[in-house]
Amino acid sequence: MSFWMLFFKYAFVLTYLVVGFIVAFEAILCMSGSKFAIKWVRRLYTLKGFMISVYVFYPMLWVVYLFFEVIPYYLGGSKHLTKFDIPMMLYRIYPDECDECDLE
Repeated sequence: MSFWMLFFKYAFVLTYLVVGFIVAFEAILCMSGSKFAIKWVRRLYTLKGFMISVYVFYPMLWVVYLFFEVIPYYLGGSKHLTKFDIPMMLYRIYPDECDECDLE
């Protein structure tokens, strides 16, 4: 393989990891009910854009959930375990838009 082919492969993988970590971190904070994170996501994304980002970076969501929710819960660092529920997270962030989708 040429240098540029390897460069673009590694650049793609590293970009996926970095952007995926950011989106997953935002989503996990919204799942746990952080008001600041909900405002942040509403300002940056539309409902459709955030749904696409969440599903594109779904594996990263599980990794971040494991490291920030599950492991601290079992090690005694947190009192309760936040449920991994994407539809409820989307409803917390976009309640009006989700109600419109339910009516259609």
